[in-house]
Amino acid sequence: MKKYVKVLYGTTSGAKANYQYKINEVNIATNWKPNATTAKDFGGFNYCSEDCIVRWLHRGDTIYDVTIPEDAENIKLEGATTIYRTNKIMISNPKKVNDESALHYYKISKIPEKSYYKTLAVVSIMNYQKTAYQILKDKIKKENIDTALEEWNDFILHGNKSNKKEENNLVEEIETYLYEIKSDLLISRFIDKKPYIKSITKDKIINITGESGSGKSYYSKKYINDDNYIVIDTDIVFSNKPSNNKECVQLREIFKDTPKDYLFTNFDEFYLKVLEYFKNSNKIIIIDSAQYRNIKDYSILKGQIIVMRTSIETCYKRVLKRWKSINKNYSEAEFQKYAERKLGMFKWYHSINKFLKNIQ
Repeated sequence: MKKYVKVLYGTTSGAKANYQYKINEVNIATNWKPNATTAKDFGGFNYCSEDCIVRWLHRGDTIYDVTIPEDAENIKLEGATTIYRTNKIMISNPKKVNDESALHYYKISKIPEKSYYKTLAVVSIMNYQKTAYQILKDKIKKENIDTALEEWNDFILHGNKSNKKEENNLVEEIETYLYEIKSDLLISRFIDKKPYIKSITKDKIINITGESGSGKSYYSKKYINDDNYIVIDTDIVFSNKPSNNKECVQLREIFKDTPKDYLFTNFDEFYLKVLEYFKNSNKIIIIDSAQYRNIKDYSILKGQIIVMRTSIETCYKRVLKRWKSINKNYSEAEFQKYAERKLGMFKWYHSINKFLKNIQ
C-alpha cells in the first residue's frame, strides 16, 4: 500500500501562507472547486505519494503523513509527477526534513526521468548538498545536459527562486557543475572527459597536466624507457625519493636549494630552465606537471599541450587508493588526515580550467 505525505513549513502551507493546518484533526477546505479548469482555481489540499515527494521538498521543511477521510472528495492530477487534491485532509507524525531524509526520499523516488532535473533545482534551493550531488552523479550526463539545464533554469528563474543564490552557495555551485558538464572544454567535477590536446608549435615538447589522479603520470611513464623521449616529472624533481629517472635527478641537482613551493609562483622560470637545459637534445621532451595552472606568460609554451580531463570525483578516489597502496601500514588517523588534505582538489581544479580557457 502506498504511503501518502505532504510537506509544509511547520504547519503552514507554502501555497496558502495564511492557512494553519491542524495536526491529527480533519482540515476542511473553504475553497473547493473540483470542476475548475486551472490548478490555481481548484482550491483544496495537495498531497502526493512518498515516492514522488522529493520533487516538492521546496514547499516546506516538515513532512507529514496524510490520511484522507472516507467522505472526502479526491482528484488525481497527472503531470510530471502525480499530485492528488482533496477537500478534506488529516496530517500527522511530523518529521523535520534535512539532507539525510531528502536523500532517502530521492533513493525511493519513482518519478519521470525528466522530473529529476527540476528535483536537482529543488534540493539545491533547500541546501541539501548530499542529495544534489547524488542526483548529479546518477542523472546528469553529457547526453542530457541541455534538457537538464532547460529544466533547471525554468525552475530557478520562476518566482524569483534565483534569489536563493544569495541565501546559500549551493545553487550557484551546482549551476557551475552543470555548465562544466555542458562545456566541451572544461574539466568537470562529476563527468570524465577525453584528454584535451592542442599543438602550439612544432617543437618536440609534450606538456602534460591535470589534477592529481587524472592519469597524467600513467600517460607519461610509458615513455620513460623509450630512448626517443626524456620524461620530466616535477613530483620527482622536487622530492628526495630515489628515482631511476636520470634526467629528473639531474634537474633535482639544479633545483636542490629550491623549495617545492617555488613551482607555485615561479613555474615560468622552471619551465624555461628545463627547455634551456635540454635544448641540444634531439629527443622529445615530456614535461609532466600539475603546476601549469600557475603559468603567467603563455607565450613561453612550446610544442603540444595535453590536459587530462578526468573528473575530480574519479581523481579523488584514485589518489586515496594510490596512497593506501604506497603506505601499507598506515593508521586510520593518518589516512583521514591525507584524505582531508586532498579535498582541496575540489577547489584546485578550477585553476586548471582557467589554464584551459587561456590555452583555448
